[in-house]
Amino acid sequence: MAAGLAHELNNPATAARRAAADLRQSVEKVQDYACELNETLSAEQWQQLVATSQEAVHCATSQPKLNSLEQSDREEAIECWLDSHKVADAWDLAPALVNARVDEGDLERVRRTVPAQDLENAIQWLAANLTTRDLLKSITHSTERISELVGAVKSYSFMDQAPWQEIDVHEGIENTLIILGHKLRNVTVTRDFDRTLPRLCAYGGELNQVWTNLIDNAIYAVGGTGRIDVRTRRDGEFFLVEIADNGSGIPPEARPHIFAVPFFTTKGGSGTGLGLVISHRIVVERHNGKIDFSTGPDGTQFNVRLPFESPAHA
Repeated sequence: MAAGLAHELNNPATAARRAAADLRQSVEKVQDYACELNETLSAEQWQQLVATSQEAVHCATSQPKLNSLEQSDREEAIECWLDSHKVADAWDLAPALVNARVDEGDLERVRRTVPAQDLENAIQWLAANLTTRDLLKSITHSTERISELVGAVKSYSFMDQAPWQEIDVHEGIENTLIILGHKLRNVTVTRDFDRTLPRLCAYGGELNQVWTNLIDNAIYAVGGTGRIDVRTRRDGEFFLVEIADNGSGIPPEARPHIFAVPFFTTKGGSGTGLGLVISHRIVVERHNGKIDFSTGPDGTQFNVRLPFESPAHA
């Protein structure tokens, strides 16, 4: 898990570092082209140019993301327009303009707004300004992802908190899904949570280990590309958590042993066989709960029942 979490943190950190490096160059371009345009554009012309930039930003945030074919077609159209108007570096400007949903109509408005000799500088300024906004958005998204991961780890591990306490089971499951995100990229995860269920007094960190073991087993069962369903509901005097996958099921010869025999694994050579034994001990011995499963050719479902009335704890 540590290696996976490090990978999850490294991705947004690398993206933020790269965007920050590009941002400096982009801001310098905005400043340079603005200085040149200030010498020739009137206040009204500047206002129209800024309005075009703002409209593009609004369109980019309100319209759905382009697919690869649409992106390519629009870049080609913008590049042709730029080439026809003798704007240098058309191939480099086109992606930034298309990402901001700038089209030929927007470029025509710029052409009509500024003197002919300032067209290239105006479009270069527009592209640099839109790129700067896009880089800032990327940095914000990356740092938010890092913050989310750090928060999930802190909550998952119950850092600086008492081992036995009142917990939100749903929050623990969600934090586990975040931490296992690097394994879930191609897995469809559905949630059906009964949010009316009460909080439980439990060993939160240990229960998170149970969710980790069960979800990790489900990921293995679906080969990293299937579906995992996570559900919660009331079952009499128990808080019931169901974790189901659409894999091929547990082999018949393994079923009698998975909770009882250490080092007996359902993962072939890639598992230690301890996960389910530990999960059984945490649920049954530590929380006076129950854990069982059903399995077949269409998948496996593990059921964890935790009592609403907390047992005495050591």
